[in-house]
Amino acid sequence: MLSGERLLIVEEEFLIALDIQRVLEGANAQTTVFARNFKEASALESRFGEFDLAIVTAPRPGTSDQKVAEQLARSGPAMVICSAANVSVTGTQLEDAQIVYKPFSDDQLLAACRQALDRRKGR
Repeated sequence: MLSGERLLIVEEEFLIALDIQRVLEGANAQTTVFARNFKEASALESRFGEFDLAIVTAPRPGTSDQKVAEQLARSGPAMVICSAANVSVTGTQLEDAQIVYKPFSDDQLLAACRQALDRRKGR
C-alpha cells in the first residue's frame, strides 16, 4: 500500500511514533524519518520536499509548531494529522490534511495515509 513512499513522522510520544512506524513499514514504506517535535522537524526543512507523506501530531495554533507544519505542507508531502483532541485546520495551509483521532486503529491510520496520498496525487 505504501510501497516506495518516503515518510516523516513528527510525534512527541516515542511509543506512538514506534507504533506508527510499525504500521507504515508493514505497509511497505521505503523510508521513515522521525522528529520528536516540530523544533526537530524544522531542522529537516531543507529535506521537506523529499517526503511523500508526513504524519504529524496536531500543531498548536498560533505557535512556531503551526508555522513549521504549514511550511511542511507547502513543501509538497501529503499530510496526516494525529490528535487526541478535536482539531480544526480550516483556513490554514493544513486544510488538505487527513485527520485521525487517537486512539486510532492500524486500518484507520492506513486509510488516512492512502486518502492523503491520493488527494496529493489528484486522484
